[in-house]
Amino acid sequence: MESYSIRHEVGIAASPEAVYGALTEVEKLAGWWTSDTRGEGAKVGGVLEFWFGDFCQAFEVVELRPGRLVRWKATREETIEEWAGTEVRFDLSADEAQCWVAFAHSGWRGETGMFAHCSTKWAVFLLSLKELLETGKGRPAPDDVPINHD
Repeated sequence: MESYSIRHEVGIAASPEAVYGALTEVEKLAGWWTSDTRGEGAKVGGVLEFWFGDFCQAFEVVELRPGRLVRWKATREETIEEWAGTEVRFDLSADEAQCWVAFAHSGWRGETGMFAHCSTKWAVFLLSLKELLETGKGRPAPDDVPINHD
């Protein structure tokens, strides 16, 4: 069965260790993705809950390599249907000017309207991550950049 992936890349003026912390520490995750973030992101097997109002998107932490890689898997039944079994991956690398975050959300079963919507929203949230690390303040949901008028 064919699967699809959302991919983005962003350069952040921060160390790989700082970016890794923003991807694994609950307080920092809450500073760029959704302000209501709960759980354990700093250990393999931990579960992170990202709350958007009364909807929760949960991920199991499946792989961590400090300063290099963070991987999550959407495993709960109450996930967005299209996200069930998908994986989110952040690969980190650095040069003299920045830490590169190569992002992938893979395992999508089709290029649906939800796929397009999530691709745009992931770009918004990756720029929020960049803002958090470069300025000290991100734009997590519900204060993120809206992409429609719902």
